[in-house]
Amino acid sequence: MSIRHIFLILLCAAVPVAAVAQSAGEVLQDVIETYRKSRGISADYVMTYDKNADRGTIVMDGSKFRILSDDLKCWYDGTTQWAYSTMTGEVNITEPTQEELQLSNPYAALVAFKESSSVSMVTTPQGAYMLSLIPQSQESDVRLIQLFVGIKSLQIEKAVFVMADNSQYTVVVKNYTTGKKFPASTFKYDGSAVPEGTQVVDLR
Repeated sequence: MSIRHIFLILLCAAVPVAAVAQSAGEVLQDVIETYRKSRGISADYVMTYDKNADRGTIVMDGSKFRILSDDLKCWYDGTTQWAYSTMTGEVNITEPTQEELQLSNPYAALVAFKESSSVSMVTTPQGAYMLSLIPQSQESDVRLIQLFVGIKSLQIEKAVFVMADNSQYTVVVKNYTTGKKFPASTFKYDGSAVPEGTQVVDLR
């Protein structure tokens, strides 16, 4: 699973939990249910890794989403996905399968991690719950996910991802809002968002 897709899990999780839960599993379930019921979500984020930082924005509505950052541009309209990366320098068009959507759809990804990880929770001195998710698969690229949830706000404040190669990524979400209405064009490819002359490769 690429770190770009893992990032989406955090955005899925960065929603207020409906009520104080008694266990780590209940907290995660509340997060999943709250996201499922939310519509028109937008947020800014900062992801740091190897002393580098990537800043961007994401909007989501059900299974649809759009990510715009310095390194990644991605649109998904519920059927077709357009993805541009500075690493490839091209736009790839695909129609993800249900399995592949676990790597790109926030709701599906969080459900998959909940079902395939052991989950524990402690209270930190900073007044937050720290949820630790350890994937059970030995083939997982992720070794550990730590989600920090404010005890009073009951909202994800930060996430730390420790990868199998011991590299570490930290994601902080800001300006999280719900209830927005986005036109259908929001989730379709916008050529003006990528460098002029970028090649578009249809992989469908």
